[in-house]
Order: sequence, then C-alpha cells, then structure tokens
Amino acid sequence: MRRICHQVINQMLQKIPKDETELIAKLEWNREDATYKPPEETIQWSRTQHTLMKYIPEPSKEWHYEVLSIFTTKSKDELKEAFG
Repeated sequence: MRRICHQVINQMLQKIPKDETELIAKLEWNREDATYKPPEETIQWSRTQHTLMKYIPEPSKEWHYEVLSIFTTKSKDELKEAFG
C-alpha cells in the first residue's frame, strides 16, 4: 500500500511539541508542497527527509523517535538501536 506523504507529515506533526516552531513550519511547507505532487513522485519524500535530518540529526528525545518511526515505518526500538 502506497503511503501518501502529506498524510504522513500530518501524523508526524501531531507528535512534535508546539515550541518546535521552526521544524513545524518546515514540515508544514513540506506538507503543502506534497499535496501538489502525485503520490508516485518521490521528491516530496526526499524534501521531508532533508527537513528531518536538519532538525533531528541525532535523536535524543522520545518525540524524535516517534516522528522518525512514523516517517521510516521502523519501530522506535529499532531506531534507538540504530542511533544508539
């Protein structure tokens, strides 16, 4: 089943604390951009990945792992092991 980028971004935004205004603004831009792309295109996924890499380069908080889990479809435990 194909995932829809702007829907995935919506799920991630629910996990991000409201005081992370820069990250939220960037992801909202990614979401807006993704709504105009066909699902089979991958540029919106790449742009979202770059945003996450910029703002969560080394995850250390639980919400970091929750957001990355949603994006990657890997479990939080898998991600903690990979970044550990």
